[in-house]
Amino acid sequence: MANSDLDPESGRSSPILTSLNSSSALILVHDDEEETLDDDCVQEPEDVDDDDDSPYLGITRPYVQPLSPTTVLLYLLAPYLKLGAMLLPNADLPLKLSIPLLLAFAVLAAFARQIWYLLSRYLQKGPGEEDVLVDAFSMSRGSRITRQRIRGTIRSGTRAVTGISRLFLATTYLREAGHTLLLSLPSDIYISSWAFTLILAVFIYPFVIAQSLGSKRIIYSTWISIASYVLWLFCVIYAHANGAPTGHSSWLRMGSLWEGVTTIAFTFTSSSTLTLYASLKASAHAAKSAATKTPLSRSFKILSIVSVALAVCLTFPSLIFAASPNKPQSQDTPSYRLGPFILALSAITLLLGIPLVLTTTPSLPIPERLRRRTTIPLSKTIIFIIVVILSLVPVNVFHVYSDILIICALVGTYFLPALVHITTHFFKRPLSIIVPALPSTLDNPLSANFSSSLPPLPDSSFSLVSPTSTPPNSANDPLLQRKELMLRRKQFGRRIIWDIGVWTLLLPVGGGGFVWAAARIAGRC
Repeated sequence: MANSDLDPESGRSSPILTSLNSSSALILVHDDEEETLDDDCVQEPEDVDDDDDSPYLGITRPYVQPLSPTTVLLYLLAPYLKLGAMLLPNADLPLKLSIPLLLAFAVLAAFARQIWYLLSRYLQKGPGEEDVLVDAFSMSRGSRITRQRIRGTIRSGTRAVTGISRLFLATTYLREAGHTLLLSLPSDIYISSWAFTLILAVFIYPFVIAQSLGSKRIIYSTWISIASYVLWLFCVIYAHANGAPTGHSSWLRMGSLWEGVTTIAFTFTSSSTLTLYASLKASAHAAKSAATKTPLSRSFKILSIVSVALAVCLTFPSLIFAASPNKPQSQDTPSYRLGPFILALSAITLLLGIPLVLTTTPSLPIPERLRRRTTIPLSKTIIFIIVVILSLVPVNVFHVYSDILIICALVGTYFLPALVHITTHFFKRPLSIIVPALPSTLDNPLSANFSSSLPPLPDSSFSLVSPTSTPPNSANDPLLQRKELMLRRKQFGRRIIWDIGVWTLLLPVGGGGFVWAAARIAGRC
């Protein structure tokens, strides 16, 4: 009932239309001590229609560049076809277990993305997850200085954890690309791993310093990375069909938390969901016409589902290889001679995935006067130097931060959005409350003046309605009552399904994962 009182351009309720056309009034709950003024969205996440014309604050920010739906789909799909997907042949799980796990984590990943972007629309925050986290976990009471300190601490902590996780992800990509590409070289060519890593770093550096996701260097490198993965998959299918082993050498260098189940879960981890949503909405806002309806190709929900479906199709064969591994045979067969090419393709896939990861990494707090003295992007350069240094650490150190990486990725993808949703809707004050109907419009001078200025409306007999005639009482209309009851039942069913999904992410997936990880680490200590 409240949605009909909304102004489609501003997202706020109109007092005039509320008193005329609705039997309920929408009361915005403002915190007298809250300093933010953009918390007056009136829709629950599960009640929000997909990609309508609701306002989104992130589209007006200069660093959110409009992206076409194809590019957004590219960036949504790319994280699924990297290290996790190429480690699946080593999962060593039977198909009766691996296939349900693959489908379950794919659905949970799409559901978690849905939570993020609906939370951003509900809170009107964006274009990063940190804005939603600050709003969800900050205090709304207390002095202004205290609230600012808490918000600043949450924002800084979120940026630090996000930066560390993406730093470790890029480091893992670079390290494994170097090791894998070294194995593909002929035996008569010798080069140390650190020297080869530096060569790869010099090659990838021009792509890393791109300023935004709209850069052609980022787009082209991501396209090539996905194409190389598809070629890698075809080559692995051919090799497995001809009796050659298909396991990936990186599996032996990962930490203690990298098991079959966690690897499948890691395959569907991703980040930058809200950044991509803001970019898609910015593109739709720029190309929108008042007379045209937003096509499905610009629906973030549709693009997210398509990306997950494509990822499932492109990772499913690897589980078959894991369930029925081949035994080593003669190395003179064509499938064995294809091995170096498979290693090279996997290295290219990982190497060209680094620019996308580092582009969305939070910048370092470098003073403005230092940034103006040079045209080199200092923040991205320093971050990339740290990535190169970390990729050269010993194996035992790599085991530690590879475990940190998988913990951060799984928590950020599955556990965190559910926690933010529950915190926002179970423990925070609501943004709006629907109260019973206001008195008659005759008691409201504003609405009375407005209604008296409207032209008379013709009825079915083309007679004019008298201004003093009593309007029909819709509260006793049985048809409207049945419609309202059906809507309430539908909304109640949707909310039950939504809450079941959120609590599943929080307790069985998140809580169970924490218990397993703690037991695993304690057993290795």
